[in-house]
Amino acid sequence: MKKKSTSTKPNYDKWPRQKIGIADLFLDPENIRLDVEVQSSQEALINDLFANENAMQVLESIATNGFFPDEVPVVVKEDGKFIVIDGNRRIAAIKALTRPEIIPSKETSIKTIVKTAITPIKEVEVVVAPDRNSVMHFLASKHTQNTKRAWRPLRQAYFYKAELERGKTVQDLRNDYPTVDIGKFLRMINVHKIAKSVKYDTEQIAKKVHNERTFPVSTLERLYADKHVRDFLGFDFDGDGDVQIKIGKNEFEKGFKRVVQDVVEKVVDSRALNNEKNRKEYLANFSASDTPNKTKSNKVLTSKDFTETLPVLTKKRTKLAPKDILFTLQSTGVRRMLIELQGIDYHKFPNAAHDLLRSFLECALKAYFDQNGNKLKPANGKTYVFLDDALKAFKDEMDSNKNTELSQVTQKIISDTTMKSYSAQFLNATNHNPSVFAVDKDVENAWDAMEKLFRHVLNPVKKQDDQNKS
Repeated sequence: MKKKSTSTKPNYDKWPRQKIGIADLFLDPENIRLDVEVQSSQEALINDLFANENAMQVLESIATNGFFPDEVPVVVKEDGKFIVIDGNRRIAAIKALTRPEIIPSKETSIKTIVKTAITPIKEVEVVVAPDRNSVMHFLASKHTQNTKRAWRPLRQAYFYKAELERGKTVQDLRNDYPTVDIGKFLRMINVHKIAKSVKYDTEQIAKKVHNERTFPVSTLERLYADKHVRDFLGFDFDGDGDVQIKIGKNEFEKGFKRVVQDVVEKVVDSRALNNEKNRKEYLANFSASDTPNKTKSNKVLTSKDFTETLPVLTKKRTKLAPKDILFTLQSTGVRRMLIELQGIDYHKFPNAAHDLLRSFLECALKAYFDQNGNKLKPANGKTYVFLDDALKAFKDEMDSNKNTELSQVTQKIISDTTMKSYSAQFLNATNHNPSVFAVDKDVENAWDAMEKLFRHVLNPVKKQDDQNKS
């Protein structure tokens, strides 16, 4: 005999309404829309809604039309505070209209809107739910079914995951939400958990997999919903939506990793996988190294055998020249340029950085030859030593010293005619042509291509005679 669910549907009509001042309403840090830490400040929560959930559109509507009477926020009282469970975007919008400075990225636009906005809203009517648990059914009905603005599929799935974490059983969910395909969302949760445990080829792919807002789960679902695909990867689902992996973990991850990477990198999309034939053709192109060995394992694995790992995020690079470069040239001017290249934020000032990089390259080469006693002289018919002259002289020296690596680097700079960022052609064009400009990636790539050359030039090897004298 099946156990009866103890869950009861809330009686919304009994929930009281009252007016509460905007300053006394607090956004919910557990809001399923948010992608910030639970302990984040209220301002961080508001900025997240503006950055990722289009709260600006809500603000514009409220400023023009006022607060619609059928959009009453739902709150609960926790620790003496009124926490907004439903209506976070609306409350965030009103708070921003009151204090535009809390949204630095939109402050100017909001101040302009405020000038023509209707009377400022100082308090709003809210519905006070008895507790957080009692309002969960209301949220599910509103946001995971065909009413209002639905959450994205993966966000819907994580709503039900949160319910399970609050102590409900799978059967409770099925009893509470009879019109919802609970199994679909549980399968989604468990597959995504495994996806977040895999080590991917790049940091960028890992970040895309972990981003619940943008992860293309519908494309992945189209694949794992196909029995042929599950057989190929060596897994299936049980009745509660958990995975059942019947092959070795490493073998499973080989094929699964390839599938997830192809999905997030848009190598395949739902259109390309819209029928069984297309899906079979996709799998037929897997290399041997990506194809799982179907030899059965002694143990059946589930999602519990996988541990989610956060992507290793490297700090955003902002400076070009690293601090560890050795500088022994006797040139104050070149040293100053190096210090500036070690300090300038090339994301903010890409053209200034690229122009400085060109000057630095030419001056460093000239100082290098000066210090080595081989002062460069203008070519026939010229009155000045140009960048190309300095590069050719340096390449000749590298050829003479059998330094093939730096010879090839210099040759790339001299002869590339495809306007690569490190080429003399592009360096000169951004310096002289008003229609050519650099972006931050150009500057970064140019430095990276030339760094070994710079390290050699800025710290020239002493000649044997000089070493004997010292």
